[in-house]
Amino acid sequence: MIVDDDLIDRKSIKRALMSCHRPITILEAVTGEEGIKKFDENAVDVLLIDYRLPDIDGLALIKLIVSRKKTDTAIIMVSQQEDELLSLNALNVGAHDFLLKTEVNSDRLIRTIRQAEHRHFLECLVNEKNAAIEWLAKRDCLTQLINRYTFEKTLKAACDEVLFSRKSFALFFIDLDDFKKVNDTLGHTTGDKLLQQVAARLASAIGESDCLARLGGDEFVILVHDITARSEISVIANKIIQVLSKPIDVGSTIFSITASVGITLYGEFATSPEALMKCADIAMYKAKRNGRNNFFIYCDELHHETQQKNLLEKEIKFALQNDQFLVYYQPQICPSNNKVKGMEALVRWDHPSRGILGPSEFLSIAEELNLIGSIGEWVLKTACIQLKSWQVKYGLADNDMSISVNLSSLQLQDMNLIESVSRIVSESGLSSHCLELEITESSIIHSPETIATRLHQLDEMKIKLALDDFGTGYSSIEHLHLFPIHSLKIDKSFIFAYKQKRAQDRVLQAMIKFAKYLGLSVIAEGVETDEQLDFCLSQGCDLVQGYYYSKPICALEFETKYFET
Repeated sequence: MIVDDDLIDRKSIKRALMSCHRPITILEAVTGEEGIKKFDENAVDVLLIDYRLPDIDGLALIKLIVSRKKTDTAIIMVSQQEDELLSLNALNVGAHDFLLKTEVNSDRLIRTIRQAEHRHFLECLVNEKNAAIEWLAKRDCLTQLINRYTFEKTLKAACDEVLFSRKSFALFFIDLDDFKKVNDTLGHTTGDKLLQQVAARLASAIGESDCLARLGGDEFVILVHDITARSEISVIANKIIQVLSKPIDVGSTIFSITASVGITLYGEFATSPEALMKCADIAMYKAKRNGRNNFFIYCDELHHETQQKNLLEKEIKFALQNDQFLVYYQPQICPSNNKVKGMEALVRWDHPSRGILGPSEFLSIAEELNLIGSIGEWVLKTACIQLKSWQVKYGLADNDMSISVNLSSLQLQDMNLIESVSRIVSESGLSSHCLELEITESSIIHSPETIATRLHQLDEMKIKLALDDFGTGYSSIEHLHLFPIHSLKIDKSFIFAYKQKRAQDRVLQAMIKFAKYLGLSVIAEGVETDEQLDFCLSQGCDLVQGYYYSKPICALEFETKYFET
Protein backbone atom coordinates (compact mmCIF):
# COMPACT_ATOMS: atom_id res chain seq x y z
CA MET A 1 0.00 0.00 0.00
CA ILE A 2 1.20 3.47 -0.96
CA VAL A 3 0.17 6.40 1.24
CA ASP A 4 1.05 9.60 -0.69
CA ASP A 5 -1.01 12.63 -1.71
CA ASP A 6 1.13 13.24 -4.83
CA LEU A 7 -0.37 11.44 -7.83
CA ILE A 8 2.85 11.58 -9.87
CA ASP A 9 4.88 10.08 -7.06
CA ARG A 10 2.36 7.29 -6.61
CA LYS A 11 2.47 6.49 -10.35
CA SER A 12 6.27 6.46 -10.28
CA ILE A 13 6.29 3.96 -7.43
CA LYS A 14 3.62 1.81 -9.10
CA ARG A 15 5.60 1.67 -12.38
CA ALA A 16 8.71 0.58 -10.50
CA LEU A 17 6.75 -2.14 -8.70
CA MET A 18 5.00 -3.41 -11.83
CA SER A 19 8.24 -3.73 -13.76
CA CYS A 20 9.41 -6.53 -11.46
CA HIS A 21 6.91 -8.82 -13.27
CA ARG A 22 5.52 -10.30 -10.06
CA PRO A 23 1.80 -10.49 -9.21
CA ILE A 24 1.29 -7.52 -6.91
CA THR A 25 -1.87 -5.94 -5.51
CA ILE A 26 -1.36 -2.25 -4.91
CA LEU A 27 -3.57 -0.19 -2.61
CA GLU A 28 -3.43 3.62 -2.60
CA ALA A 29 -4.33 6.28 -0.05
CA VAL A 30 -3.86 10.05 -0.29
CA THR A 31 -4.27 10.90 3.42
CA GLY A 32 -3.21 9.40 6.70
CA GLU A 33 -6.83 8.79 7.71
CA GLU A 34 -7.54 6.91 4.50
CA GLY A 35 -4.33 4.95 4.91
CA ILE A 36 -5.26 3.84 8.45
CA LYS A 37 -8.72 2.76 7.26
CA LYS A 38 -7.40 0.65 4.38
CA PHE A 39 -4.61 -0.77 6.54
CA ASP A 40 -7.18 -2.00 9.09
CA GLU A 41 -9.37 -3.50 6.35
CA ASN A 42 -6.65 -5.31 4.37
CA ALA A 43 -3.70 -7.59 4.86
CA VAL A 44 -0.77 -5.40 3.92
CA ASP A 45 2.70 -6.88 3.38
CA VAL A 46 4.58 -3.67 2.58
CA LEU A 47 3.62 -0.11 3.47
CA LEU A 48 5.24 2.87 1.70
CA ILE A 49 4.48 6.14 3.53
CA ASP A 50 5.25 9.64 2.37
CA TYR A 51 6.74 11.92 5.00
CA ARG A 52 4.47 14.89 4.11
CA LEU A 53 0.74 14.17 4.06
CA PRO A 54 -2.10 16.69 4.10
CA ASP A 55 -3.53 15.61 7.46
CA ILE A 56 -0.58 14.08 9.34
CA ASP A 57 3.16 13.70 8.93
CA GLY A 58 4.57 10.32 8.05
CA LEU A 59 6.32 9.80 11.41
CA ALA A 60 3.05 10.19 13.31
CA LEU A 61 1.31 7.86 10.87
CA ILE A 62 3.98 5.18 11.36
CA LYS A 63 3.43 5.41 15.13
CA LEU A 64 -0.30 4.86 14.64
CA ILE A 65 0.32 1.91 12.30
CA VAL A 66 2.75 0.29 14.75
CA SER A 67 0.25 0.77 17.59
CA ARG A 68 -2.14 -1.52 15.66
CA LYS A 69 0.28 -4.30 16.71
CA LYS A 70 0.06 -6.04 13.33
CA THR A 71 3.36 -7.89 13.04
CA ASP A 72 3.21 -8.88 9.35
CA THR A 73 3.90 -5.53 7.66
CA ALA A 74 7.24 -4.07 6.59
CA ILE A 75 7.18 -0.23 6.67
CA ILE A 76 9.24 2.08 4.42
CA MET A 77 9.23 5.85 4.61
CA VAL A 78 9.68 7.71 1.31
CA SER A 79 10.50 11.40 1.07
CA GLN A 80 11.68 14.12 -1.26
CA GLN A 81 13.80 15.45 1.59
CA GLU A 82 17.30 14.05 1.99
CA ASP A 83 17.73 14.33 5.73
CA GLU A 84 19.77 11.92 7.86
CA LEU A 85 17.95 12.96 11.04
CA LEU A 86 14.59 12.26 9.38
CA SER A 87 15.69 8.78 8.33
CA LEU A 88 16.88 8.04 11.89
CA ASN A 89 13.59 9.30 13.33
CA ALA A 90 11.68 7.10 10.89
CA LEU A 91 13.60 4.02 12.02
CA ASN A 92 13.12 4.98 15.68
CA VAL A 93 9.33 5.20 15.40
CA GLY A 94 9.01 1.83 13.65
CA ALA A 95 9.99 2.09 9.96
CA HIS A 96 12.22 -0.66 8.59
CA ASP A 97 13.88 1.45 5.87
CA PHE A 98 14.02 4.92 4.32
CA LEU A 99 14.00 5.75 0.59
CA LEU A 100 14.37 9.02 -1.29
CA LYS A 101 11.78 9.59 -4.02
CA THR A 102 14.55 10.64 -6.42
CA GLU A 103 16.07 7.16 -6.05
CA VAL A 104 12.87 5.29 -6.90
CA ASN A 105 13.46 2.82 -9.74
CA SER A 106 12.62 -0.84 -10.12
CA ASP A 107 15.88 -2.30 -8.83
CA ARG A 108 16.35 0.12 -5.96
CA LEU A 109 12.73 -0.12 -4.79
CA ILE A 110 12.64 -3.94 -4.92
CA ARG A 111 15.97 -4.11 -3.07
CA THR A 112 14.69 -1.67 -0.41
CA ILE A 113 11.50 -3.70 0.02
CA ARG A 114 13.48 -6.94 0.45
CA GLN A 115 15.78 -5.30 2.99
CA ALA A 116 12.79 -3.90 4.87
CA GLU A 117 11.08 -7.30 4.90
CA HIS A 118 14.24 -8.97 6.18
CA ARG A 119 14.66 -6.35 8.92
CA HIS A 120 11.01 -6.80 9.79
CA PHE A 121 11.53 -10.57 10.00
CA LEU A 122 14.51 -10.12 12.33
CA GLU A 123 12.54 -7.62 14.42
CA CYS A 124 9.68 -10.13 14.81
CA LEU A 125 12.17 -12.83 15.78
CA VAL A 126 13.71 -10.62 18.45
CA ASN A 127 10.27 -9.58 19.71
CA GLU A 128 9.18 -13.22 19.98
CA LYS A 129 12.30 -14.12 21.95
CA ASN A 130 11.89 -11.08 24.19
CA ALA A 131 8.25 -11.99 24.75
CA ALA A 132 9.28 -15.56 25.64
CA ILE A 133 11.93 -14.29 28.06
CA GLU A 134 9.44 -11.88 29.61
CA TRP A 135 6.90 -14.68 29.95
CA LEU A 136 9.47 -16.90 31.66
CA ALA A 137 10.44 -14.07 33.99
CA LYS A 138 6.82 -13.61 35.04
CA ARG A 139 5.71 -17.24 35.18
CA ASP A 140 6.39 -20.30 37.26
CA CYS A 141 7.86 -22.80 34.80
CA LEU A 142 6.32 -25.83 36.55
CA THR A 143 2.67 -24.78 36.91
CA GLN A 144 2.53 -21.92 34.35
CA LEU A 145 1.00 -19.73 37.07
CA ILE A 146 2.44 -16.30 37.70
CA ASN A 147 5.47 -16.39 40.00
CA ARG A 148 6.37 -14.56 43.20
CA TYR A 149 7.89 -11.57 41.39
CA THR A 150 4.81 -10.98 39.23
CA PHE A 151 2.43 -11.58 42.13
CA GLU A 152 4.20 -9.03 44.30
CA LYS A 153 3.74 -6.44 41.54
CA THR A 154 0.08 -7.46 41.18
CA LEU A 155 -0.46 -7.19 44.93
CA LYS A 156 1.12 -3.73 45.01
CA ALA A 157 -1.12 -2.60 42.15
CA ALA A 158 -4.16 -3.93 44.03
CA CYS A 159 -3.14 -1.98 47.15
CA ASP A 160 -2.74 1.20 45.09
CA GLU A 161 -6.11 0.68 43.39
CA VAL A 162 -7.96 0.26 46.69
CA LEU A 163 -6.85 3.75 47.70
CA PHE A 164 -9.07 5.17 44.94
CA SER A 165 -12.08 2.90 45.44
CA ARG A 166 -14.22 1.55 48.26
CA LYS A 167 -13.72 -2.04 47.22
CA SER A 168 -11.48 -4.36 49.17
CA PHE A 169 -9.73 -7.66 48.51
CA ALA A 170 -8.60 -10.73 50.43
CA LEU A 171 -5.27 -12.51 50.32
CA PHE A 172 -5.26 -16.32 50.68
CA PHE A 173 -1.97 -18.01 51.60
CA ILE A 174 -2.09 -21.76 50.87
CA ASP A 175 0.44 -24.33 52.06
CA LEU A 176 0.02 -28.04 51.37
CA ASP A 177 0.14 -30.24 54.47
CA ASP A 178 3.06 -32.70 54.76
CA PHE A 179 4.03 -32.26 51.12
CA LYS A 180 7.70 -32.88 51.98
CA LYS A 181 6.84 -36.55 52.55
CA VAL A 182 5.83 -36.86 48.89
CA ASN A 183 9.22 -35.65 47.64
CA ASP A 184 11.08 -37.68 50.25
CA THR A 185 9.27 -40.97 49.56
CA LEU A 186 8.32 -40.81 45.87
CA GLY A 187 10.79 -38.29 44.45
CA HIS A 188 10.60 -34.77 43.07
CA THR A 189 9.26 -35.85 39.67
CA THR A 190 6.10 -37.22 41.29
CA GLY A 191 5.96 -34.18 43.58
CA ASP A 192 6.14 -31.84 40.58
CA LYS A 193 3.30 -33.65 38.80
CA LEU A 194 1.23 -33.42 41.94
CA LEU A 195 1.89 -29.68 42.21
CA GLN A 196 0.73 -29.21 38.62
CA GLN A 197 -2.59 -30.88 39.40
CA VAL A 198 -2.94 -28.88 42.61
CA ALA A 199 -2.43 -25.68 40.59
CA ALA A 200 -5.17 -26.74 38.18
CA ARG A 201 -7.53 -27.54 41.08
CA LEU A 202 -6.90 -24.14 42.66
CA ALA A 203 -7.45 -22.38 39.34
CA SER A 204 -10.86 -24.04 39.08
CA ALA A 205 -11.86 -22.67 42.48
CA ILE A 206 -11.40 -18.96 41.76
CA GLY A 207 -13.13 -16.33 39.66
CA GLU A 208 -11.89 -14.85 36.39
CA SER A 209 -10.83 -11.58 38.01
CA ASP A 210 -8.90 -13.30 40.82
CA CYS A 211 -5.17 -13.87 40.72
CA LEU A 212 -3.51 -17.22 41.52
CA ALA A 213 0.27 -17.57 41.89
CA ARG A 214 2.82 -20.11 43.03
CA LEU A 215 5.36 -18.59 45.39
CA GLY A 216 7.61 -21.64 45.33
CA GLY A 217 7.70 -25.14 46.77
CA ASP A 218 4.18 -26.08 47.87
CA GLU A 219 3.10 -22.49 48.62
CA PHE A 220 0.36 -20.78 46.61
CA VAL A 221 -1.40 -17.44 46.99
CA ILE A 222 -4.73 -16.16 45.70
CA LEU A 223 -5.78 -12.53 45.45
CA VAL A 224 -9.59 -12.31 45.49
CA HIS A 225 -11.01 -8.96 44.41
CA ASP A 226 -14.23 -7.16 45.35
CA ILE A 227 -14.76 -8.67 48.80
CA THR A 228 -17.69 -6.94 50.47
CA ALA A 229 -18.25 -9.18 53.53
CA ARG A 230 -16.18 -11.55 55.68
CA SER A 231 -18.73 -14.30 55.02
CA GLU A 232 -17.55 -14.38 51.39
CA ILE A 233 -14.05 -15.27 52.58
CA SER A 234 -15.25 -18.40 54.37
CA VAL A 235 -17.16 -19.57 51.29
CA ILE A 236 -14.07 -19.23 49.09
CA ALA A 237 -11.79 -20.87 51.68
CA ASN A 238 -14.11 -23.85 52.03
CA LYS A 239 -14.23 -24.18 48.24
CA ILE A 240 -10.41 -24.24 48.09
CA ILE A 241 -10.22 -26.93 50.75
CA GLN A 242 -13.00 -28.91 49.05
CA VAL A 243 -11.41 -28.97 45.57
CA LEU A 244 -8.12 -30.16 47.06
CA SER A 245 -9.76 -32.84 49.21
CA LYS A 246 -10.75 -35.02 46.24
CA PRO A 247 -8.17 -37.78 45.51
CA ILE A 248 -5.51 -36.85 42.95
CA ASP A 249 -4.18 -39.57 40.64
CA VAL A 250 -0.51 -39.21 39.69
CA GLY A 251 0.64 -42.19 37.66
CA SER A 252 -0.08 -45.27 39.72
CA THR A 253 -0.37 -43.37 43.01
CA ILE A 254 -3.51 -41.76 44.41
CA PHE A 255 -2.95 -38.86 46.80
CA SER A 256 -5.27 -37.34 49.35
CA ILE A 257 -4.01 -33.78 49.65
CA THR A 258 -4.96 -31.31 52.35
CA ALA A 259 -3.94 -27.71 52.79
CA SER A 260 -3.76 -25.06 55.48
CA VAL A 261 -5.05 -21.66 54.38
CA GLY A 262 -4.26 -18.32 56.00
CA ILE A 263 -6.36 -15.31 55.04
CA THR A 264 -6.16 -11.58 55.61
CA LEU A 265 -8.46 -8.81 54.42
CA TYR A 266 -7.01 -5.56 53.14
CA GLY A 267 -7.41 -2.68 55.56
CA GLU A 268 -8.21 -4.65 58.71
CA PHE A 269 -4.66 -5.12 59.97
CA ALA A 270 -2.47 -4.39 56.95
CA THR A 271 -2.44 -2.08 53.94
CA SER A 272 1.00 -2.71 52.43
CA PRO A 273 1.93 -5.76 50.31
CA GLU A 274 4.60 -6.84 52.80
CA ALA A 275 2.27 -6.59 55.81
CA LEU A 276 -0.54 -8.41 53.98
CA MET A 277 1.74 -11.30 53.06
CA LYS A 278 3.02 -11.49 56.63
CA CYS A 279 -0.49 -11.54 58.13
CA ALA A 280 -1.68 -14.22 55.70
CA ASP A 281 1.43 -16.30 56.41
CA ILE A 282 0.90 -16.04 60.19
CA ALA A 283 -2.77 -17.02 59.77
CA MET A 284 -1.72 -20.03 57.68
CA TYR A 285 0.58 -21.30 60.44
CA LYS A 286 -2.27 -20.80 62.90
CA ALA A 287 -4.42 -23.04 60.67
CA LYS A 288 -1.66 -25.68 60.79
CA ARG A 289 -1.47 -25.50 64.57
CA ASN A 290 -5.27 -25.91 64.70
CA GLY A 291 -5.07 -29.32 63.05
CA ARG A 292 -4.41 -28.55 59.36
CA ASN A 293 -6.85 -29.07 56.48
CA ASN A 294 -8.65 -25.87 57.47
CA PHE A 295 -8.39 -22.11 57.22
CA PHE A 296 -7.86 -19.24 59.62
CA ILE A 297 -8.66 -15.57 59.09
CA TYR A 298 -6.23 -13.09 60.65
CA CYS A 299 -8.10 -11.50 63.56
CA ASP A 300 -7.72 -9.32 66.66
CA GLU A 301 -6.73 -12.25 68.87
CA LEU A 302 -4.06 -13.46 66.46
CA HIS A 303 -2.84 -9.89 65.94
CA HIS A 304 -2.40 -9.46 69.69
CA GLU A 305 -0.65 -12.83 69.91
CA THR A 306 1.69 -11.83 67.07
CA GLN A 307 2.52 -8.50 68.69
CA GLN A 308 3.26 -10.28 71.98
CA LYS A 309 5.47 -12.78 70.16
CA ASN A 310 7.36 -9.97 68.42
CA LEU A 311 7.86 -8.26 71.77
CA LEU A 312 9.01 -11.53 73.33
CA GLU A 313 11.47 -12.08 70.49
CA LYS A 314 13.07 -8.70 71.19
CA GLU A 315 13.11 -9.43 74.92
CA ILE A 316 14.72 -12.86 74.45
CA LYS A 317 17.44 -11.39 72.24
CA PHE A 318 18.00 -8.65 74.83
CA ALA A 319 18.09 -11.28 77.60
CA LEU A 320 20.79 -13.25 75.78
CA GLN A 321 22.89 -10.11 75.34
CA ASN A 322 22.42 -8.93 78.93
CA ASP A 323 22.78 -12.14 80.99
CA GLN A 324 19.15 -12.36 82.09
CA PHE A 325 19.03 -16.14 81.79
CA LEU A 326 19.84 -18.35 84.75
CA VAL A 327 20.57 -22.04 85.18
CA TYR A 328 18.74 -23.87 87.97
CA TYR A 329 19.83 -27.33 89.09
CA GLN A 330 17.70 -30.28 90.22
CA PRO A 331 19.54 -33.07 92.02
CA GLN A 332 19.51 -36.69 90.85
CA ILE A 333 19.68 -38.89 93.95
CA CYS A 334 20.74 -42.50 94.36
CA PRO A 335 17.72 -43.94 96.29
CA SER A 336 19.76 -46.65 98.02
CA ASN A 337 21.97 -44.20 99.93
CA ASN A 338 20.35 -40.76 99.30
CA LYS A 339 23.59 -39.40 97.80
CA VAL A 340 23.61 -36.81 95.02
CA LYS A 341 25.14 -38.42 91.93
CA GLY A 342 24.07 -35.90 89.34
CA MET A 343 21.98 -32.89 88.53
CA GLU A 344 19.90 -31.64 85.65
CA ALA A 345 20.56 -28.13 84.37
CA LEU A 346 17.32 -26.26 83.66
CA VAL A 347 17.07 -22.78 82.20
CA ARG A 348 15.17 -19.93 83.83
CA TRP A 349 14.64 -16.33 82.73
CA ASP A 350 15.04 -13.53 85.22
CA HIS A 351 12.62 -11.22 83.45
CA PRO A 352 12.98 -7.57 84.51
CA SER A 353 9.23 -7.06 85.04
CA ARG A 354 7.72 -10.57 85.31
CA GLY A 355 10.23 -12.16 87.66
CA ILE A 356 11.65 -15.69 87.29
CA LEU A 357 10.03 -17.47 84.33
CA GLY A 358 10.04 -21.22 83.79
CA PRO A 359 10.95 -22.77 80.40
CA SER A 360 7.30 -23.41 79.50
CA GLU A 361 6.78 -19.65 79.22
CA PHE A 362 9.44 -18.93 76.62
CA LEU A 363 11.26 -21.99 75.19
CA SER A 364 8.58 -22.98 72.67
CA ILE A 365 8.51 -19.45 71.29
CA ALA A 366 12.31 -19.31 71.30
CA GLU A 367 12.27 -22.49 69.20
CA GLU A 368 9.76 -20.95 66.78
CA LEU A 369 11.98 -17.88 66.47
CA ASN A 370 15.08 -20.04 65.90
CA LEU A 371 16.70 -18.70 69.10
CA ILE A 372 16.70 -22.02 70.97
CA GLY A 373 20.16 -22.89 69.67
CA SER A 374 21.74 -19.81 71.25
CA ILE A 375 19.94 -20.41 74.55
CA GLY A 376 20.84 -24.11 74.56
CA GLU A 377 24.50 -23.41 73.89
CA TRP A 378 24.57 -20.84 76.70
CA VAL A 379 22.98 -23.31 79.15
CA LEU A 380 25.48 -26.03 78.19
CA LYS A 381 28.43 -23.70 78.63
CA THR A 382 27.17 -22.32 81.96
CA ALA A 383 26.41 -25.79 83.36
CA CYS A 384 29.81 -27.23 82.39
CA ILE A 385 31.65 -24.30 83.91
CA GLN A 386 29.56 -24.55 87.10
CA LEU A 387 30.20 -28.25 87.68
CA LYS A 388 33.92 -27.81 87.00
CA SER A 389 34.07 -24.97 89.54
CA TRP A 390 32.38 -27.18 92.17
CA GLN A 391 34.79 -30.01 91.42
CA VAL A 392 37.74 -27.70 92.00
CA LYS A 393 36.23 -26.00 95.05
CA TYR A 394 35.12 -29.16 96.88
CA GLY A 395 37.66 -31.65 95.56
CA LEU A 396 35.13 -33.78 93.72
CA ALA A 397 36.38 -36.64 91.58
CA ASP A 398 35.15 -36.95 87.99
CA ASN A 399 33.00 -39.96 88.85
CA ASP A 400 31.41 -38.32 91.91
CA MET A 401 28.85 -36.26 90.02
CA SER A 402 27.63 -35.63 86.47
CA ILE A 403 25.51 -32.95 84.94
CA SER A 404 22.63 -33.41 82.47
CA VAL A 405 21.75 -30.81 79.84
CA ASN A 406 18.84 -30.96 77.42
CA LEU A 407 19.37 -30.80 73.66
CA SER A 408 16.51 -29.39 71.59
CA SER A 409 15.38 -30.77 68.25
CA LEU A 410 16.93 -27.82 66.41
CA GLN A 411 20.27 -28.33 68.17
CA LEU A 412 20.29 -31.99 67.12
CA GLN A 413 19.73 -30.96 63.50
CA ASP A 414 22.50 -28.35 63.61
CA MET A 415 25.50 -29.51 61.58
CA ASN A 416 27.79 -27.56 63.96
CA LEU A 417 26.56 -29.39 67.08
CA ILE A 418 29.62 -31.65 67.53
CA GLU A 419 32.08 -28.80 67.11
CA SER A 420 30.11 -26.64 69.55
CA VAL A 421 29.85 -29.31 72.27
CA SER A 422 33.52 -30.24 71.89
CA ARG A 423 34.61 -26.62 72.18
CA ILE A 424 32.46 -25.92 75.26
CA VAL A 425 33.65 -29.05 77.10
CA SER A 426 37.26 -28.25 76.26
CA GLU A 427 37.04 -24.60 77.30
CA SER A 428 35.28 -25.44 80.59
CA GLY A 429 37.93 -28.00 81.56
CA LEU A 430 35.22 -30.55 82.44
CA SER A 431 35.89 -34.21 81.69
CA SER A 432 33.55 -35.26 78.89
CA HIS A 433 32.26 -38.33 80.79
CA CYS A 434 30.89 -35.95 83.47
CA LEU A 435 28.45 -34.59 80.90
CA GLU A 436 25.14 -36.22 79.97
CA LEU A 437 23.05 -34.83 77.10
CA GLU A 438 19.31 -35.49 77.21
CA ILE A 439 17.28 -35.99 74.05
CA THR A 440 13.58 -36.69 73.60
CA GLU A 441 12.01 -39.21 71.24
CA SER A 442 10.07 -36.44 69.52
CA SER A 443 13.32 -34.64 68.67
CA ILE A 444 14.87 -37.58 66.80
CA ILE A 445 12.02 -38.70 64.55
CA HIS A 446 13.14 -36.31 61.79
CA SER A 447 16.28 -37.43 59.91
CA PRO A 448 17.04 -40.22 62.44
CA GLU A 449 20.03 -41.51 60.40
CA THR A 450 21.72 -38.09 60.40
CA ILE A 451 21.03 -37.60 64.10
CA ALA A 452 22.29 -41.12 64.85
CA THR A 453 25.63 -40.21 63.26
CA ARG A 454 25.93 -37.13 65.46
CA LEU A 455 25.00 -39.05 68.60
CA HIS A 456 27.60 -41.71 67.83
CA GLN A 457 30.18 -38.92 67.50
CA LEU A 458 29.17 -37.66 70.95
CA ASP A 459 29.45 -41.20 72.30
CA GLU A 460 32.97 -41.46 70.88
CA MET A 461 33.78 -38.29 72.85
CA LYS A 462 32.76 -40.23 76.05
CA ILE A 463 29.70 -38.01 76.53
CA LYS A 464 26.74 -39.94 77.96
CA LEU A 465 23.31 -39.79 76.30
CA ALA A 466 19.95 -40.04 78.05
CA LEU A 467 16.58 -40.64 76.40
CA ASP A 468 14.19 -38.28 78.17
CA ASP A 469 10.40 -38.68 78.58
CA PHE A 470 10.73 -42.41 77.83
CA GLY A 471 7.39 -44.08 77.21
CA THR A 472 5.58 -41.02 75.87
CA GLY A 473 6.92 -41.16 72.31
CA TYR A 474 6.84 -43.94 69.72
CA SER A 475 9.22 -46.50 68.19
CA SER A 476 11.05 -46.53 71.53
CA ILE A 477 12.66 -49.96 71.05
CA GLU A 478 13.85 -48.99 67.57
CA HIS A 479 15.47 -45.85 69.01
CA LEU A 480 17.26 -47.87 71.67
CA HIS A 481 18.84 -49.98 68.92
CA LEU A 482 19.61 -47.06 66.60
CA PHE A 483 21.09 -44.61 69.10
CA PRO A 484 23.94 -45.08 71.63
CA ILE A 485 21.74 -44.45 74.66
CA HIS A 486 23.26 -44.83 78.17
CA SER A 487 20.28 -43.86 80.36
CA LEU A 488 16.49 -43.90 80.22
CA LYS A 489 14.51 -41.24 82.03
CA ILE A 490 11.08 -42.60 82.94
CA ASP A 491 8.56 -39.85 82.28
CA LYS A 492 7.02 -38.29 85.39
CA SER A 493 3.49 -39.05 84.12
CA PHE A 494 4.12 -42.78 84.79
CA ILE A 495 5.47 -42.09 88.27
CA PHE A 496 2.58 -39.75 89.04
CA ALA A 497 0.01 -42.39 87.97
CA TYR A 498 1.57 -45.14 90.08
CA LYS A 499 -1.16 -47.24 91.78
CA GLN A 500 -3.88 -45.29 89.97
CA LYS A 501 -4.00 -47.57 86.92
CA ARG A 502 -2.96 -51.20 87.32
CA ALA A 503 -2.32 -51.71 83.60
CA GLN A 504 -0.08 -48.65 83.46
CA ASP A 505 1.83 -49.87 86.53
CA ARG A 506 2.60 -53.11 84.69
CA VAL A 507 3.84 -51.11 81.70
CA LEU A 508 6.04 -49.03 84.02
CA GLN A 509 7.55 -52.14 85.65
CA ALA A 510 8.13 -53.71 82.23
CA MET A 511 9.90 -50.58 80.95
CA ILE A 512 12.26 -50.54 83.93
CA LYS A 513 13.03 -54.26 83.60
CA PHE A 514 13.55 -53.89 79.86
CA ALA A 515 16.00 -51.00 80.37
CA LYS A 516 17.91 -52.90 83.05
CA TYR A 517 18.06 -55.95 80.78
CA LEU A 518 19.72 -53.78 78.12
CA GLY A 519 22.24 -52.56 80.66
CA LEU A 520 20.92 -49.02 80.73
CA SER A 521 20.84 -46.73 83.72
CA VAL A 522 17.27 -45.83 84.80
CA ILE A 523 16.35 -42.39 86.10
CA ALA A 524 12.84 -41.83 87.46
CA GLU A 525 11.48 -38.30 87.12
CA GLY A 526 8.74 -36.64 89.13
CA VAL A 527 9.16 -38.55 92.40
CA GLU A 528 7.18 -36.69 95.09
CA THR A 529 6.02 -39.23 97.74
CA ASP A 530 7.47 -41.95 99.99
CA GLU A 531 5.39 -44.51 98.15
CA GLN A 532 6.77 -43.47 94.76
CA LEU A 533 10.31 -43.50 96.14
CA ASP A 534 9.86 -46.99 97.62
CA PHE A 535 8.55 -48.25 94.28
CA CYS A 536 11.58 -46.82 92.41
CA LEU A 537 13.92 -48.40 94.96
CA SER A 538 12.18 -51.79 94.72
CA GLN A 539 12.38 -51.73 90.91
CA GLY A 540 16.09 -50.99 90.91
CA CYS A 541 16.02 -47.43 89.55
CA ASP A 542 19.55 -46.04 89.60
CA LEU A 543 18.61 -42.41 90.22
CA VAL A 544 15.46 -40.51 91.17
CA GLN A 545 14.65 -36.90 90.52
CA GLY A 546 11.72 -34.86 91.78
CA TYR A 547 10.21 -32.60 94.39
CA TYR A 548 10.55 -35.33 97.04
CA TYR A 549 14.17 -34.24 97.31
CA SER A 550 14.21 -30.78 95.74
CA LYS A 551 12.69 -28.57 93.12
CA PRO A 552 15.13 -26.96 90.65
CA ILE A 553 17.15 -24.36 92.58
CA CYS A 554 19.77 -21.74 91.77
CA ALA A 555 23.49 -22.53 91.89
CA LEU A 556 24.08 -20.81 95.24
CA GLU A 557 21.21 -22.64 96.93
CA PHE A 558 22.31 -25.96 95.42
CA GLU A 559 25.85 -25.45 96.65
CA THR A 560 24.68 -24.53 100.16
CA LYS A 561 22.29 -27.47 100.35
CA TYR A 562 24.44 -30.25 98.93
CA PHE A 563 28.09 -29.25 99.27
CA GLU A 564 28.34 -27.17 102.44
CA THR A 565 26.41 -29.47 104.78
